[in-house]
Amino acid sequence: MSEGRVLYAGHDHAHVLRYVGDVRHSLAPSVTGFVDALLDREPDAELLFDFSQAEIIDSTNLGAIARIADRVTTSNGKRVTIFSPRAEITQVLFSMAFDEVFDICTEGTPGAGGAPIPRIDASREASSQTVLLAHQRLMQMNESNREQFRELVELMERELASADEDENRRAKS
Repeated sequence: MSEGRVLYAGHDHAHVLRYVGDVRHSLAPSVTGFVDALLDREPDAELLFDFSQAEIIDSTNLGAIARIADRVTTSNGKRVTIFSPRAEITQVLFSMAFDEVFDICTEGTPGAGGAPIPRIDASREASSQTVLLAHQRLMQMNESNREQFRELVELMERELASADEDENRRAKS
């Protein structure tokens, strides 16, 4: 399996994020930061997530993508499109209720090319926060997701609360 990366291409108000290889949670803060900056500049942007070259996309990235779609829909009323020609990935998307939030296209070709999204070195706390928010969003999508991710979310909430308490104690010292 090839190491994951996310490529970007854009023209006018249309933007494509192509997921390549084994896409894991460490990429989510970079993608989220990149897209947040893009949407701050261009609130009416149209987004397409291209999974044609993805081998694996973990739940953190899926949750981050769902959160991005929420922001786009709230900002401009448009649904985000996912291009997913790989049956195994498409099956996961439908099982997690992504068809209720996204337009999912399984045929055609969105084009080629793109530049890598710059990776950021997120702090452990920032990475944990990204993972937590992504999974909280997945839990909202359907009952199956709620059950699947409940324990992880509860554990992460406890860990982040504990880290905040430790930080507060250090600040008072």
